[in-house]
Amino acid sequence: ALSSSRAAFSTTAPLDLYSPTEEHQALREMLRSFVAQKVEPQALEFNRAEKFNVDLFRELGELGLLGITVPEKYGGSGMDALAAVIAHEELSSSDPAFCLSFLAHSMLFANNLARNGNDAQCAKYVGLFPVVDWSIGDLACLYLPAASSGEAICGMAMSEPAVGTDVLSMKTTAVKRGDEYILNGTKMWITNGAINDTDLGDTFLVYARTGNSGNAREDFSSFIVEKGFEGFSLGQRIKDKCGMRASMTAELVFENCRIGKEGSAVLCMMRNLEIERVTLAAMSLGIARRSIEVMNAYAKQVADRAIQTLGGYGYVGEYNVERLWRDSKLLEIGGGTNESHHKNMSRDLLRVDRL
Repeated sequence: ALSSSRAAFSTTAPLDLYSPTEEHQALREMLRSFVAQKVEPQALEFNRAEKFNVDLFRELGELGLLGITVPEKYGGSGMDALAAVIAHEELSSSDPAFCLSFLAHSMLFANNLARNGNDAQCAKYVGLFPVVDWSIGDLACLYLPAASSGEAICGMAMSEPAVGTDVLSMKTTAVKRGDEYILNGTKMWITNGAINDTDLGDTFLVYARTGNSGNAREDFSSFIVEKGFEGFSLGQRIKDKCGMRASMTAELVFENCRIGKEGSAVLCMMRNLEIERVTLAAMSLGIARRSIEVMNAYAKQVADRAIQTLGGYGYVGEYNVERLWRDSKLLEIGGGTNESHHKNMSRDLLRVDRL
């Protein structure tokens, strides 16, 4: 397991942004060793077979990586966002698909729940944002230990068949009936939605519409849904993807799915997803670094240019760059399209200019 102790920053020595503390450096070295010994040998095989390496994924839990940013009291390692960036860069340098499953589990589920699914956070925001039910106890204590250890394989369900970047147009609904919520709708492109052709992942944060006031903070909630809940099923496992083939992507179906007191709603707001964008960027960096290594440092381009640099050899699987190129395409879509990010950055720059 990883330590959460913090090495002190020096006010005189230059700051190493790559690994600013001894703890970060040790994490990077441990990951590089793990990637070389365990991740790299299986990457091509599982990519070609379109299979998710469940056993290797659980080893990440043994190393303390699946709960890398989760507080220790919930079974995590209690590290910071930079540690998460390092983990995604190193894993993605060998197997971006495996890393994508890691991101969905550790960031979109575990980190999100650690920040939003405990009584302290819920109480903090009462009066500012609506909370569907925060009297059920500490949801983080209920679900994060299993997520951090790898006992449960988890994910987040937000996208729908006709709803991607514009998540506020989602159609999935959650209606309160007595002490329960009834969930109806379909979620699409869900990483870790399945672990093979027939079996669902274990636990999901599912976003649904709970109102129609026109205020996003009031109209959407996230619910914890477990495999085995009545009305929750696997629609289809999505195959023959361009890239990320060793990461399972699935359609999740909710038909009068009953969500009771155990596993009820968390905060009614979409927050703390910023780290997804940062770790997706770290994955891109890992792919770029590996692509440059493959090209023996004389070609200065990254994965898509590597195809041209290596000519016909770059188009076949032997050199790995064709797999990296295919996997990299998802990073232009996941977490929001390039176009939506350009729009957001332009808006933020205009806002800064007015200050």
